[in-house]
Amino acid sequence: MARIVQKFGGTSVADIARLEKVSLKIKKEVDAGHQVAVVVSAMAGETNRLVGYAQSLAGNAKSSEYDVIIAAGEQVTSGLLALALSQIGIPARSLLSWQIPILTDLVHGSARIEQIDPQQLEECWSKGIVPIIAGFQGLTKQGRLTTLGRGGSDTTAVAIAAAVQADRCDIYTDVTGVYTADPRIVPKAQKLKEITYEEMFELAAQGAKVLQTRSVETAMTYQVHVRVLSSFYDEPGTEIVPEKMLNDFIHVSGITYRNDEARITLKNVRNQTQAIADIFETLANADIHIDMVVQNVSLEDSIDLTFTILKGEIPRVVEALQEKTKILYDDLILDPNIAKITVVGVGLQRRLGIASLMFKTLAGLGIPLQVISCSAIKVSVLVDESVAEEAVRVLHSAYGLDKEFEF
Repeated sequence: MARIVQKFGGTSVADIARLEKVSLKIKKEVDAGHQVAVVVSAMAGETNRLVGYAQSLAGNAKSSEYDVIIAAGEQVTSGLLALALSQIGIPARSLLSWQIPILTDLVHGSARIEQIDPQQLEECWSKGIVPIIAGFQGLTKQGRLTTLGRGGSDTTAVAIAAAVQADRCDIYTDVTGVYTADPRIVPKAQKLKEITYEEMFELAAQGAKVLQTRSVETAMTYQVHVRVLSSFYDEPGTEIVPEKMLNDFIHVSGITYRNDEARITLKNVRNQTQAIADIFETLANADIHIDMVVQNVSLEDSIDLTFTILKGEIPRVVEALQEKTKILYDDLILDPNIAKITVVGVGLQRRLGIASLMFKTLAGLGIPLQVISCSAIKVSVLVDESVAEEAVRVLHSAYGLDKEFEF
């Protein structure tokens, strides 16, 4: 007997027919004698609808009431799936975050899980009941509801798996696994049989929408065995594994890009560490996330400071930098028409030439690189948005990812 956590995303539970198909997947594991806990997302599109209601009254402000509104979708799904299971003879019970409880910090709209008490889940299993857990939501120690950010049900599932020491956590989505690139952009993209925690984290952080980054971080911390599978096809998915278990011949695991960022350049900033610190302190106080950063010396006593932000935060960034009188610069240049391309692979830290192949390939296409950023297992570049998809396809071929892997 194994202990399994299954998570079903929004498209997997989009309507009653799909909920009934999901219930059969759960029944299969229960009939095999396994202890199963299920985590569900809201039905596809439901969270966006609820966010729209909240924003119509309070804008983008995140609060406890905002979380109460947008967490309602998961509550509905958990109840419906429990009913669907009951109809096919599987005893099931819906559980909300406060009933377990799943305790988080106080950051509404993007809370972090701090503690999970597995007692309620153990009691369900002892009675032969399948617990159906509403994902995406938590509870503060003060008794207020929180939500975990977009894709937070992934994190709920992995955290539950860690808390109950599950044998594995199966994440069911609308894709059949993790691919070397987005198949909608790269038709020759290949499904990976396995990928390391670190690589999956970087792909998620750089735009791949298969898993939430926090879920991968949690899996890596607690060594949770995670599989990414399709709700719609019965075929092997992708396993997320420690680096030591990965086949050594795979040097690059994936290429991704995101076009939801903008580049900001501050011209002629005072060339002093404190001046730069003041800029980023101001942005941090305004709760603005900064990604890539580069500085160029423009004059003897000044620099040009370039960084990237999410496009949706452009108005807040401009407002924050204009309000702070001690921040001095000559001009603010904004470019929203950029894309960030990232090559990810553990081979970057043990094989020479992987980064240079990226630069050589893009040079062959005549694509200028605006910003470069490197880490142990990734290389990212900023390019003009209009050439990003072509660049991803050509890089995918250059790294030999078009061919099916022989594991």
